Amino acid sequence: MRVGLGILASTSLLLVGCSSTSDAPGGQSGSATPAAAPATQAAPTATPTAAPVLAAGTERGIGDVPWEQVGEGWMLAVWTPVTPHHPGVEPTPGEPTYETATDVLYLVDPTGNRYAIAEFGPGAAKPDLVEWSGDGSHALFTSTRDGQKTAVSIDLHTGERTVVPIDGTPAYTRPDGKALLVSSRFNGDEPGTLKRIDMAGHIELVYPTETLGGAGQFSGHYIESPDGTQLVLGTANLGNEIVPRSDNSLVVLANDGNIIRTLPAPISDSRCSPVKWWEPGVVLTQCSELGGSGEQLWKVPVDGGSPTALTAYNAGGGDAPGFEGNLGNWNAFELPSGTFLPTAGACGTSFVSRLTPDGHTERVDIPGVSDSVGLVGTSGDDLVVVAQVGCGGGQSMLTYDPVANTSTVLLGPPSVPGGVESVRIYPGDE
Repeated sequence: MRVGLGILASTSLLLVGCSSTSDAPGGQSGSATPAAAPATQAAPTATPTAAPVLAAGTERGIGDVPWEQVGEGWMLAVWTPVTPHHPGVEPTPGEPTYETATDVLYLVDPTGNRYAIAEFGPGAAKPDLVEWSGDGSHALFTSTRDGQKTAVSIDLHTGERTVVPIDGTPAYTRPDGKALLVSSRFNGDEPGTLKRIDMAGHIELVYPTETLGGAGQFSGHYIESPDGTQLVLGTANLGNEIVPRSDNSLVVLANDGNIIRTLPAPISDSRCSPVKWWEPGVVLTQCSELGGSGEQLWKVPVDGGSPTALTAYNAGGGDAPGFEGNLGNWNAFELPSGTFLPTAGACGTSFVSRLTPDGHTERVDIPGVSDSVGLVGTSGDDLVVVAQVGCGGGQSMLTYDPVANTSTVLLGPPSVPGGVESVRIYPGDE
């Protein structure tokens, strides 16, 4: 999903501060009518506690990548030798620091074998991993130096870098990442913007985002279809003297900017944002109250068909019945063993929840993770998570088998000292 580039959580997904995160939908506002979600999930069975398994992966170079095998289940991860600490905890003398450390971009297979693709040398302003191109061939980073923001596209086959000056949040175009979409968020009474530029920074198309055919101003949240033929944009829809209220919260555009249709919000008095494609023609959408803290996830057909609730209505606050400790959900991942959601917890922490048959959530305790955990995506029948030091940095990337209740460390301590800065899943699994 894209927020600006499209990550409400994005995902980004891993590092959350020690205050209410804007990625967590519980921090948004409005007043919606509760709606019950259908009972589609089988009741979870109890599993024994288990310790994490240490992966026996090996490290190799970019020339050793078995590209004929790269696909679903693979991951991109930025590793740092800097050990993450709880906020306010000083590092041990002699530990690497962000100013002195060299980070590494790894391509990681489902068993933990890792391939070093690129390095980012010492300095406080290292590039941030944003996205993996739809064809799996490039990784997109952003960097800001001396006030100039750039997008850095890295060829995963060769390590070659292409630097593009930008003035917003970038994302690769689908399906093959031959150009960039650059967006800005709604700000005050200024609508968000969206344009397509080539890899030299030249504008190819400016999308009409000021009124969106009467649906409202562009919020900055959007997704693009895997084949690149359509985009779904969210509207600001604040319902105040600055931004008038509209019943339409989603707008479907062709990739040439022409409006195909507008879609009403699944629940009244809410603002809705597209999260990702749940299945062909259906968008997972997060709707939050105007003037309140309630939120709900919906599956919305882009052909104008009737939406279906994925989760029950969460009144927010962390004490709503069926959502104890749950301050908000912003994504969901479906496995044969159930549907799992990244969940905002207290003081900027996060955890994994499982969807219950009645659309509520229950916390999942992952072996080997004690403080906080970020849910990134899926690899086969497993979840991909990042163990975090409270609301501090990422520590280890793991896979979690919900059926066996076991976790496997793929990157980070104890196999590789240091920490994991960010993770992206092979396109389609995020």
